[in-house]
Amino acid sequence: MNNTLRRRHVASISVDGQQSQAITEDIPIVDLGAYLAGSPGALVDVAQKIRKACTEIGFFYIVNHGANPQTVSRAFSAMESFFMLPASEKSKVRMNEHQAGWQAPNVAIHGDSFDKVVKPQATEAFKFGPELDPSDPDHRGKRRFRGHNQWPEALAAQDKQALLHYYAEFDKLAKCLLAPVAMALGQPQDHFDEAFGRSDSVMRCAYYPVVKPEENQYGLPGHTDLSFLTLIPPATAPGLQILTAAGTWIEQPVVEGGILVNTGDTLRTWSNDQFIATPHRVLASTLEERYSAIFFLYPNLDAVISCPPTCYGADLPKKYEDQTFADFYAGYASRNFGYAEKKAAAAAEGAAS
Repeated sequence: MNNTLRRRHVASISVDGQQSQAITEDIPIVDLGAYLAGSPGALVDVAQKIRKACTEIGFFYIVNHGANPQTVSRAFSAMESFFMLPASEKSKVRMNEHQAGWQAPNVAIHGDSFDKVVKPQATEAFKFGPELDPSDPDHRGKRRFRGHNQWPEALAAQDKQALLHYYAEFDKLAKCLLAPVAMALGQPQDHFDEAFGRSDSVMRCAYYPVVKPEENQYGLPGHTDLSFLTLIPPATAPGLQILTAAGTWIEQPVVEGGILVNTGDTLRTWSNDQFIATPHRVLASTLEERYSAIFFLYPNLDAVISCPPTCYGADLPKKYEDQTFADFYAGYASRNFGYAEKKAAAAAEGAAS
């Protein structure tokens, strides 16, 4: 596999202020079975397929991935238990400045994706990161985006454990993709190991209630993810759409047993835009309610996003200065999650006084 990576840039049609570099409507299927079994040559094969996917559409399915269906099923049941709690209970863990907790319905998010105002979404979400032991110095410490999970007391212990088990299993699975992604960028397979040694990944549980059809009403407006990679097992109902360079929103196909993976802005930036992060959205649920459980693979907050030499050169200068993931995360949050940023500003003022 050629180490130098140069993606073909294409002209794209702007749709509601968004542009895509996805040059195909075909989402490839990557079979991980032989790779996870350690078969000779399988790592290179998976890396080649990931390179093609991440330069042409920014999405791919993984199959034979080893994720336990019962883990996923129990997590979905736990999500339903959470969202069926009274609002008075969920409000006790309202989203904080660390992007942990309950996002109430009827707030607008992803402000950097649209050039026109869309209606606040009826969607609810619940987000959490690594569950730290109370003895960890970052547990309830001053570090933003780490150690500040919030769990409602009314949520049953087995539901909390089901969600944490899901997080742990998908964290392990997502990290299995680091080696082929590194090789897809022309780097040694351990290139990302240090950056993800203590990852600060996030799980987002989402509930899309049934709403009346209205213009500019979305379950989640068009956006690109902050993540390095996003893992999306099948939701309970359809709704996800992906934007192509031709300006077409295509429906997520159904792949039996598959987990959808997409490239996020962190990996796009790390690759000097040689891997693409493709806008996608969720339509409003007008016929049936919808649940989804999305795992966002993030590096360590202290990891430095620095373009590898295979992704820049005399013919392709670096587009981005090196920066820590913590700074990258904070910038994304300030543009997209205004409902929690007021808390972040207040916390910063309190720390300074």
